[in-house]
Amino acid sequence: MAELRTAYLVTGDDDVKIDAWRGRLRARAKAEGGPGALERFDARESDPAEVAAAAEMLTLAGGVRYLLVDDAGAWKAGDLEPLERVLGAPPPETVLVLVVRGKPLARLRKAVEGAGGEVREHAAPKPWKLPGWVVERAREQGLHLDADAAKALVATAGPRPVRLLRELEKLGAAAHPRTHLGAEEVETLVTGEAGPGVYDLADALVAGDRSQTIALAERLVASEGRPGALLYPLVRRLRDVHRASELLDAGVPEQKVAGSLSMPPWAAKRTVAQARSAARDALEDALCEFADLELRMRTGEGLDEATELSLTLSRATR
Repeated sequence: MAELRTAYLVTGDDDVKIDAWRGRLRARAKAEGGPGALERFDARESDPAEVAAAAEMLTLAGGVRYLLVDDAGAWKAGDLEPLERVLGAPPPETVLVLVVRGKPLARLRKAVEGAGGEVREHAAPKPWKLPGWVVERAREQGLHLDADAAKALVATAGPRPVRLLRELEKLGAAAHPRTHLGAEEVETLVTGEAGPGVYDLADALVAGDRSQTIALAERLVASEGRPGALLYPLVRRLRDVHRASELLDAGVPEQKVAGSLSMPPWAAKRTVAQARSAARDALEDALCEFADLELRMRTGEGLDEATELSLTLSRATR
């Protein structure tokens, strides 16, 4: 594995690459020290002082500690002093990873670079390069789109890389076992730019990204008004990834794990990749939270469905 720096600042607007980077970090932390090796913070809920205090805290656990801070762009420059102090004298065996969707504060960037850290910039493809990007991502999933089909997808689904990737997944499922799609079929199968889908929500939930999960759920409920309709696809995704995680932990080869899943090859490959980076105990906790939510919805106990869903998603990604 590559030599670790004391700090990483991961920035940009290519959510696909940033999410992949987060996934690799989770997988490395889990492989080295188990689920407890990675501590997660949401910058909208935890200020720099809280993260700095956590970094300086002594622990009995051996090995490298990873502190992952999502949405660090929410911090204000005037609040960074405690974090700058910690980065000036980094605690041993501690790696701080700050994720900023967009452009980071100059002061935060300077602090990371001054500590010998590394800045990773992931810019989304330029609009005129998106069709080529779509063709490459489709090929990775075993799907062939010509230039016209790729342009049709961008025109219909919009320019967001995450949305385009999810639409490619749905196209693969709809076309299976075929692998070639033309522009007319893409236009027929792909829905217009109507906001985030449950695929995005399920992926954020499996990744344990609380802020993204809550934001997507709120937008879905606001647009569709049916919180209960989200339960089945979310639980199904959690179960698929949890099953793959169980098999991997039991020593089953990845190829056999993928073959045991009742889904197209490209989807099985993605599920195995998510299982590698997900914490199995966190998936189990999330499934328990949703079982409790389903019971409350059936009995009519608790708060309204939208509030109950938000609370459950928050607990499932803590």
